[in-house]
Amino acid sequence: MNRVFVKGDVTRYLLHPWVYSNNVINGDAEKGDCVEVYTKNKKFLGSAIYNPDSSISLRFYSRDKEELDYLAIKKRIIIALKRRRLFFGEGDSFRVVFSESDMLPGLIIDKYGDGVVVQINSYGMEKRRRDVFNAILDVLDPVFLYEKSTSYARLQEKLKPREKLIFKKFEDLNLSEYIIEEDGIKIMVDIEKGQKTGYFLDQRINRRKIEKWAEGATGLDLFSYTGGFTLRMLKRMRKVYAVDISEDALNILKKNLQLNNFSNDRCLAEKKDVFEFLDEAVYYKIKFDFIVIDPPALIRKAEGKRKAINAYNRLLRSSIKLLSKGGAIAIFSCSNYIKWEDMYNILKEATGYSGRNFVILEMMSQSPDHPVLSTFPESEYLRGFLIKEVIP
Repeated sequence: MNRVFVKGDVTRYLLHPWVYSNNVINGDAEKGDCVEVYTKNKKFLGSAIYNPDSSISLRFYSRDKEELDYLAIKKRIIIALKRRRLFFGEGDSFRVVFSESDMLPGLIIDKYGDGVVVQINSYGMEKRRRDVFNAILDVLDPVFLYEKSTSYARLQEKLKPREKLIFKKFEDLNLSEYIIEEDGIKIMVDIEKGQKTGYFLDQRINRRKIEKWAEGATGLDLFSYTGGFTLRMLKRMRKVYAVDISEDALNILKKNLQLNNFSNDRCLAEKKDVFEFLDEAVYYKIKFDFIVIDPPALIRKAEGKRKAINAYNRLLRSSIKLLSKGGAIAIFSCSNYIKWEDMYNILKEATGYSGRNFVILEMMSQSPDHPVLSTFPESEYLRGFLIKEVIP
């Protein structure tokens, strides 16, 4: 392998999996090559994929001298799968590979029942796509393999979106209405048109927590998507209002109600901008006993942080106005730029402004199939609080 030298000493990097372009001294390698990375004092740091055209020029995949070929990719998938088996069963749906956290930078592999969706977000993995697909087929033996490389991260790597069916074992498999099961609940997933890779697997543990805490007569699921939280709330509550801007998502939500034998009169699914819904609900003084706020990422770049914080604040303040006495609210952020401190400050400001006393019942993060790498804080992106009003 060729060598690439970087500025500073070992302490500058501390096993962080990225090196930015402004820290690369010279790189005698082709775009997408595996390289050995050294400090200017010739201290070996590890093996990485090199991309001089990206702001993240080096992505480490090993701290040893190792090529990232088919066998190395396959080995990492096997190791990652073995860790997930500690939490999930054979037929479960979960993230098998979470990019840098599994030493496969820029690669996402999601298992939906017996099928697999793959997302390639880096040039290095794009260059090795055939090895990636072969390793997935050999290790997971899926009934289908679907590529959904449409994330914003590809733009940063100067890659065009790519989406296609790679493999399907049975011709009659309907990927737009693919059924999975989660904790005894049937979920219809639109693999082809759904958000992210089809479903929000990262919220699985939090959906269990919502089911545990949901109580009262009426619930509200804001940014409901296809009803992951709605279905859990319906197991404990008499009626749930689900609000989302996507008609396609709400249509699947209604099918999910049928799959789980929930009558339509127990769930009102409304296609509407959530902020508009909140304004109207506050005006008409509608009350809910339990509210979930799970918006899509409200920020993609650091400069949008203040605007995003204001939006979260508005969401929480309005929701508190709709909350019945003694009710509870769960609020989530899936943006890496919104840290725990930011979330707590949003919580403190909104609850303080309301004049009502709340306690924090849960601090919630992503499910264990989305592991946080200790030297890579960027791998933690999902943060949430569950709060409940305390009545003296």
